[in-house]
Amino acid sequence: MIRTKSTRMFAMAGPVPAGKLDHLHRSLLPALALCVATAAWSQTVPGVGGVQQATPAAASAIAHYRFVSINIPGSTGAYTFGINNSRVVTGAYSDASNATNGFVWRNGRLHTLDNPGSPDTALIKTSNGGVAIGYYGDNTASHAATYSFASGAWTTLPDIPGMPNNLGWDINRSGVAVGYAGGGNNGFGANPTNTAAWIWDPTSQSYSFFSVPAAAQYSTYADSINDKGQIVGAFFDTGGVAHGFLKEGETYTTIDVPGATSTYAYGLNNSGTIAGTWLNLSYWAEGFVRTSGGVVTVVDFPGALETFINGVNDWGDLCGQWADPKTGFWTAFVAFKQ
Repeated sequence: MIRTKSTRMFAMAGPVPAGKLDHLHRSLLPALALCVATAAWSQTVPGVGGVQQATPAAASAIAHYRFVSINIPGSTGAYTFGINNSRVVTGAYSDASNATNGFVWRNGRLHTLDNPGSPDTALIKTSNGGVAIGYYGDNTASHAATYSFASGAWTTLPDIPGMPNNLGWDINRSGVAVGYAGGGNNGFGANPTNTAAWIWDPTSQSYSFFSVPAAAQYSTYADSINDKGQIVGAFFDTGGVAHGFLKEGETYTTIDVPGATSTYAYGLNNSGTIAGTWLNLSYWAEGFVRTSGGVVTVVDFPGALETFINGVNDWGDLCGQWADPKTGFWTAFVAFKQ
């Protein structure tokens, strides 16, 4: 595997609080103590009515990306998880009351999108067919659900018996979805115990389950699926080290960033490009992109203390969140491939 590195600015500082990252992003970072749309929707975001609710910060160009922060007024932390080919971005943010809200962002316009009647919603990724997936719930249980931009309807996937935490993480154009579920009464979106990675088949309306052969028991997480049915995610080995993986049918490939103490594969496009997060030797989180040929490029938000990369589209655009080195505040961002 060849590793190249983007030129970047990176300000080091001491550990900072991560806000609600534990609850919004299935964080696998014990060392940090965290231990598109359809054509009808392509011009405007539902409910925004042409009002620009969130103004991107001044964009900065670095390496081959143009970085844009998504500043949400009143939020105490914001995270983006997916970006589709129409450059519709999905994510979640915490508000002043500590509630979690799903959101959709495109071209500087932001729309809060919550499941009706739920105290918390996290919107994760959106397919190229205009269907988003995520989860909603409260501090006792969470439920995987999809949202159709064409109809404006939410559809809740069946809960897996005996597992109160059900999290949808990605869905492809065919409606095949991936995610994971687990037990434990540990809060909305928090790390469940006895985790099971699942694949949802919309034709049979049923789940199938899988685990990476090299994974410790109950430690496989499914994070992204492309239109070809390839799946990426992360698993822990028996020594407690996290690795990314690529699943192609019954063939598994382990994904490790050279020199990383842990690697997490979060995003996958139709060209086989994988995007994710890795921990360096100082256990700080950085982003990476891996081509189908195995070339790894480190990509960090300019000046960030830490960077998570969670999603990638077929254009090579990225999304995630970055931590301010002065405040520890998590801000959502998009990185447009140049």
